[in-house]
This record gives sequence, structure tokens and C-alpha cells, in this order.
Amino acid sequence: MKINYIEFFSVEIPNWMRESNQKMVELGFGSFAYWQWANQSMSAICNKYGNDDLINGQFHLIWEWLTQQQKRMEEV
Repeated sequence: MKINYIEFFSVEIPNWMRESNQKMVELGFGSFAYWQWANQSMSAICNKYGNDDLINGQFHLIWEWLTQQQKRMEEV
């Protein structure tokens, strides 16, 4: 599978981040429903790109960043 990484980083990631922001408002950041959506949507995109290592790694970084944000919110 030939992967267009420029499209992934310039289209897929920004689109996912916009949708994530909408889901945070709609479902509540940190809610089970949000994390379920995040997991399923990330998995779907990773599958779309054949579970490429770079694609999976990018979403792993985003997942880690989101969990850090949730921990910070819980500390307040």
C-alpha cells in the first residue's frame, strides 16, 4: 500500500482534531463516550492506512497527549 503521508498529516490529522473538538463538546472530554469515540475513530483511520507504523505512532502520540490533558483537568 502506497501511503500519501502529506495528505495524512495535512488532511486526516486536522480533520480528526476538528472532529475531536466537536466530540469533546458534544460528549464531554474525559467521558467514556468520548474515549470510546476517540479509540474507534483512531482505529478506523489506522485501518484505512493499513496500520502503517507512522500512522499508528502519530495516533499513539495524540492519545498520550489527550490522556495527559485529562489528568491535568482532574488535578484542578
